[in-house]
Amino acid sequence: MSVERNRDDEYLKFVPHSKSYHVVPGAEFQCKLGSHKCRKLSTIDEQDDDVANRKGMMHQILATCAVLLLSAGCGMPIGYSTILLPQLRDSNSTEIPIDLDTGSWIASVHSLATPFGSLISGPLADYLGRRKTLILSVIPLLLGWSTLAIAKSVKVVILARFLCGFATGILGGPGQVYIAETAEPNLRSLLIGAPYVAYSSGILLVYFLGSMMYWRNVAWCANILPLLAMVSIFCIPETPAWLLRNGHERRALQALTFLRGSEISAQKELNDMKQRLAKERVTTRTNENIFRLCCQRVAIKPLVIVIVFSLLQMFSGTFIVIFYAIDMIAEFGVDFDSKKAAIVTAGVRLVCCMLFCVILIFVRRRRIMIVSGIGSGIFCLALSSYQYATFGQPKMSYDVLVGGGCLLGYIIFNTALMVMPGIMIGELFPARIRGRTAGGVFASMNVALFFFAKNFPALQNALKMRGVFLVFGVSSFLLTAFMCMFQPETKGRSLEHIEDYFNGNNWLWFRRDRGYKTVNLQPLQPNKNDRGTDA
Repeated sequence: MSVERNRDDEYLKFVPHSKSYHVVPGAEFQCKLGSHKCRKLSTIDEQDDDVANRKGMMHQILATCAVLLLSAGCGMPIGYSTILLPQLRDSNSTEIPIDLDTGSWIASVHSLATPFGSLISGPLADYLGRRKTLILSVIPLLLGWSTLAIAKSVKVVILARFLCGFATGILGGPGQVYIAETAEPNLRSLLIGAPYVAYSSGILLVYFLGSMMYWRNVAWCANILPLLAMVSIFCIPETPAWLLRNGHERRALQALTFLRGSEISAQKELNDMKQRLAKERVTTRTNENIFRLCCQRVAIKPLVIVIVFSLLQMFSGTFIVIFYAIDMIAEFGVDFDSKKAAIVTAGVRLVCCMLFCVILIFVRRRRIMIVSGIGSGIFCLALSSYQYATFGQPKMSYDVLVGGGCLLGYIIFNTALMVMPGIMIGELFPARIRGRTAGGVFASMNVALFFFAKNFPALQNALKMRGVFLVFGVSSFLLTAFMCMFQPETKGRSLEHIEDYFNGNNWLWFRRDRGYKTVNLQPLQPNKNDRGTDA
């Protein structure tokens, strides 16, 4: 009680001591209180608070959109190999001839470069700030696309792909952390999945451009989004959490005021952040390095969950289908335009990402992952079983319907699994290591993805497509079982509340403190009383 009283005394410095009233025009009504007439009254404070809430939400969405422009720009090199490799292999093109092994290097080197960017993104995000790190990532992206557009040899193509992957690595962690640290808990459910909508938009855009243009022209056009993103990010504030941790309290209040729409609400949230930061610094040794911090209970649990989930997600085929979409579709053995089919798959993925961001507002995270894992596994096993059953038989016209239907069903369900690692990184890691750990986890994920993407052609030759989808299906079911046991529910929870959960003695979800089990499932609404905290 004394803590609450002290906090209320602090807030009284900024909150008016009495309500102010004004007469609402045209709202007269008769009150039978003797012979007196009265008018309907409305508080100025309530109206101002509603306006501030709407203004703050709009500012948070605009800040996120600036990050999304860059995410879309970094999504384009992810899907670029899908349109580049068929054009280089074209028998009519002898400009830069490639073989199967060279093509696998061109497709996978993007994933090899991403860890290098991810490893430095954490220290950069903690030292320079999330916003400046995002701006910095634009430079190698522009260099990569420009180099690719003028490349005359395979080595230069690989170097250019490396630069684009390096830029994507720098963006990944700070982009997710920026959105997580600037969005309110209810709005965070919608915004934190938005970067993957942008990634999918970039993939769809590069597929579409590649179906109409030569690969060099596509590379030149890909410079437009990064340039627009650089200008947009210049106009948004740094995250209040980073500013406060680095001694910029006045700027943190200014950033919060912009993001919340009200200086009173911003001051309340800033006071809570200051109290938590002071308590954290009392219990943390000043000379502890990142490795020691990551070994603490509050950090090791989310690390294990995110790393295992990412590995199982990778073996469920999420990014492999993006890298080799046209080659996979061509395996169905029917004459049709595989480029247009790849555009359809990218369009379906984009729509699913958008729907998924809306679903995040209403549905719990655990339920989403369970349904997605089971759905992905079922469609993969169905496609694998059909291919085993028809092995050695002549190709029929309906093979493409079965194969395409199963592949689209897999993409619909698997899209949620593609989005979740970024959401988990933004929500699960404790504040003191969030920036550095996000970069390290993205790095390890992409190292594993590089080896998987590089060796996928050999795996496909050994297992054939039917065996590949069997691996995808089994991995999807294993992922579902793992998340049922270990993943906590984070919907509607503040980042501080999630951090308190991992501080508890509970590795398994069913062993949790039952006080954590109730999750706010209300749709997106501004919370006037407890902004940024749980009720």
